[in-house]
Amino acid sequence: MGLLLVEPAIITDIFCSGLADAEDLGDGNFRFTLYAKQKSFNDYAGTIELVTVARLIMPTLAVHQSIKMTMNALGVSCCGAERLRLVH
Repeated sequence: MGLLLVEPAIITDIFCSGLADAEDLGDGNFRFTLYAKQKSFNDYAGTIELVTVARLIMPTLAVHQSIKMTMNALGVSCCGAERLRLVH
């Protein structure tokens, strides 16, 4: 059984093509900065810019859960990561 999600307002999808380094905020939370590649507006030589499109802050448990869910969705099993658990 999945989660019962409620969306009282429409949440738009955001396309991203990459993820910058995760930041440990030191309080059990991590910040993820997501970006999209685009041609530079200021450079006519075809320079590609990485434009920040979203920032997510997630607690450690949610980060571990997202790793497991992503591996399952991709059908990937490697290096014991599917057994991730929080160690204090």
